[in-house]
Amino acid sequence: MQTPKTMMLLAGALLVAVPTVALAATRPEPAAPAAANSCRKLPPGKRVVKLNLKPDTALPDLVAWISAITCKDFLLVGGGVADSAKVTIVAPELLSTEEAYRLFLDALDSVGLTAYPAGRFMRIVETSKAKGSPIPVYVSSDAVD
Repeated sequence: MQTPKTMMLLAGALLVAVPTVALAATRPEPAAPAAANSCRKLPPGKRVVKLNLKPDTALPDLVAWISAITCKDFLLVGGGVADSAKVTIVAPELLSTEEAYRLFLDALDSVGLTAYPAGRFMRIVETSKAKGSPIPVYVSSDAVD
């Protein structure tokens, strides 16, 4: 059996807890972190990128990660492989931005996708459909005929 002093302490604890819960319920939801919608300019050539994606990462998450570290804009059209593609990348060491981008392109290739420049964006399409895409061709001015 509880003593009156113990019951008073329990009642006091409940009174303290109730306002805390009520305040938490009226607090607005925190805004999404700014890092999710912005990029960080990283020094070229330095190994400063840490890959921390979960196994079987969905393609939109992979694209958001690479966009945040390269400051490139990507266009990922839904449907087909893009909706179901999942990749697992294991890279325990730090990477340079360039190495991370190359790893990203290889991950796309592993699921049958590729990226090409489309204006100021990089468009991600199925590799089999890339032949019909308006991909710019660059020719070196040093080319020998």
